[in-house]
Amino acid sequence: LAAWDELEHKEESELHLSSRELGKLTEMYSKLSLPATNTEGGRRPSFVLERENGKEVKSSGFKPTLSWLAGFMDKTSKEYIDGTGEKKAPMAVEDLTALLNQAKDSLKALPNVVRIELKSPVKLMVVGDLHGQVKDLLFILKKHGLPTKDKWFLFNGDFVDRGKHSCETCIILFALKLLFPGYVHLNRGNHEADDINARDGFQDEVFLKYNQQVYDKFNDTFTALPLVHIINKTAMVVHGGLCWDAGVTIDSIGKIDRFCLHPEWESIMEDLLWSDPGGPKHNGASQNDRGCGCIFGEDIVDEFFEDNPPLNLVIRSHEKKEWGFEEHFHGKLLTVFSASNYCGDNGNHGAVLEVTPTEAGLEYTAHKFYTTMGTQEEKKSFADQYCTLSASVAAKLIHRIAAHRLELLDYYATCVQSNKGRLSEPGSAEVKNNEAIITRVEWARGLKEILGLKISFLFLQTLLGVPMKGVDGKNKGKFNYVEWLSKFAPTTAKLKFEAKGQAPEVKQTLLKIVNVLQKHRVAVKTMFRYFDLNGDGVISPQELANGLVCLGKVYNETFEVEEVKTLVAHLDKDKSNSIDYSEFLNTFTVSNPELSNALKSVKREDVMRGGIVSSAVNKPKRAHRMASRQPSLVTNKAEERV
Repeated sequence: LAAWDELEHKEESELHLSSRELGKLTEMYSKLSLPATNTEGGRRPSFVLERENGKEVKSSGFKPTLSWLAGFMDKTSKEYIDGTGEKKAPMAVEDLTALLNQAKDSLKALPNVVRIELKSPVKLMVVGDLHGQVKDLLFILKKHGLPTKDKWFLFNGDFVDRGKHSCETCIILFALKLLFPGYVHLNRGNHEADDINARDGFQDEVFLKYNQQVYDKFNDTFTALPLVHIINKTAMVVHGGLCWDAGVTIDSIGKIDRFCLHPEWESIMEDLLWSDPGGPKHNGASQNDRGCGCIFGEDIVDEFFEDNPPLNLVIRSHEKKEWGFEEHFHGKLLTVFSASNYCGDNGNHGAVLEVTPTEAGLEYTAHKFYTTMGTQEEKKSFADQYCTLSASVAAKLIHRIAAHRLELLDYYATCVQSNKGRLSEPGSAEVKNNEAIITRVEWARGLKEILGLKISFLFLQTLLGVPMKGVDGKNKGKFNYVEWLSKFAPTTAKLKFEAKGQAPEVKQTLLKIVNVLQKHRVAVKTMFRYFDLNGDGVISPQELANGLVCLGKVYNETFEVEEVKTLVAHLDKDKSNSIDYSEFLNTFTVSNPELSNALKSVKREDVMRGGIVSSAVNKPKRAHRMASRQPSLVTNKAEERV
């Protein structure tokens, strides 16, 4: 689980950085007149979002009622259990458009910072990330009931992505907001942004069930979501966390222009949606591994409280927790996460936070849960659950090792030379194959340093193809790193060993593409998404032809359209006249059959996230900021109970 979390943060960071190369590629599409590709079902290209001017989806006179919502939730529950709701539209497009228009009108009338006053016997249920897992939302509403004058709800962002029912989740939340405007509150999360949900699953889901216009309408509605809620003047509810900059006040948050599709980099709004608390010994605000926001310490929390009296508590979400809830900094900050068994394989609990006003101040209770709703999850064994998670982690790491294979060769060669007392300049170490022997500790250290991951690699040796017996025959002894890394060599590097009948232009075309990948540090995943214009998970011959023409223009390579037919025939292993991701990946990453099979264990929605990007294109890190520590202002915290 720790390795999965580490990779999750790494991928989120790369998601932002890989957009730079995509920007260069897609800009060229707008300049060139290329033959149209298949856009079945009205779907527009994933990374060339062609808005159809003047084509607005018609809106009906639909208005949600309580009886309609109850029926919709019953239908959604049934379709979730029998598995029939993943690919069909949950409601008519005209009715959905009407719902989204009404939701935006309701939300845009609210300020950035919404103030809530709780008076006994009113209770507020704070719900964390749902991520399209409608089963958790339905469970929460069934267990705790619909909103009433004595029970209010605050949904703290990240309604979409990852899960397969983001549309249904948003429909229910927006309907609740319209039906109970004073009792239901919504905050914006970092996934309610088009640059993130275009690649984390929401866009794919909306295109599967609707079209580009509906996807745009959803994101337009998200722009109206408030950023912060203040409870009884003392508790702030925000999706991510606190800001890098000193002196941020509630008043300054109230002046932000939130009506944007995604926040600007290094802005206060981005920090509010992306930041995370550090550990108990963390001080100041420092670079966040996610690539956005910051990691902040208790001193930053105290400083924020001092600047914004009488605040003494922050409630946030944004991070998966094993039990759905966690206290930080002596109870000054709380995390609540409501997507149980996150992504279907994490095995974590979800939680909701019940906030109650008392004479002494606000008290809270964490209600934890784990939802299965009669699905196959109830029948899944522990072995199935945890083996699936391990395979997912291994497959993600195989991508990264393959991308950094040459850097790892240099690193381990330097280790061998250093051990022999023959130090050399970085990158110039040469080691004979029979001398390329390293310890497993050196192996793990190299992966941590080159991949930039704080993962216990020694526990993953078997999954990553490391031989259990060393060169001396001893269990877990020293092994040959050159032979191990050869498993990650790309297929293109072995073309010279293929049959003589292989068309020479295929080899040359592949090598030119590899040159682009390596020279310009474009990720294989990014390249596949670039070619796969309509986002259906396969590359058609016409998509490949268009992509190669643009690629040549951007990176000064010559790709003739006549090369495409032969190239498709070479890449299309199953003879389907199209190239799926596994075929493309196997060509440009690993050639070892065992590791190639391991890659297939990763779900497409996981594989397509992020992109392996060199640190050379990383945005500059913001300077570490310290704050003066203040005494704790929080008292009378209730015991957590289930």
